[in-house]
Amino acid sequence: MAFLVWRNKNNFIKDEFNENFNKEFEIYLLELLKAMTVKILNNKTNANKIKDLVFKMNAELNQNINFSYSKFLPERFLNNFSSDIESYKLEVEHILPKTWQNINFDEWNETSHSQYLEQIGNKILLNKLTNIKCANNFFP
Repeated sequence: MAFLVWRNKNNFIKDEFNENFNKEFEIYLLELLKAMTVKILNNKTNANKIKDLVFKMNAELNQNINFSYSKFLPERFLNNFSSDIESYKLEVEHILPKTWQNINFDEWNETSHSQYLEQIGNKILLNKLTNIKCANNFFP
């Protein structure tokens, strides 16, 4: 990320950002977050490993190499991922139900419900059968 900022330093001085910088920055920020998440979920990280990851990303971008989080996925995950997704036929389910239910659920109200309903943190992948069981209710 630092390399992208350095490469576009004149835009920061002039306070002018073009659409390409915004798209590129967003793409690589998401790749970095995915790579960090993979390391965290595999319990293989600490502050120094995160620094190394960021350094590696900057070095690759400097060499015009596209940085991708998939380099950090365990091989068994890459081999099984596609077949697992197809076999489960996953669907997106809302954790908070789409329809507001007037329940005092940890001080949530209709306003906070509508504010968070379509956020990515309110969604989960479930197989069809489990999704049907959830219906339009709060998760048990």
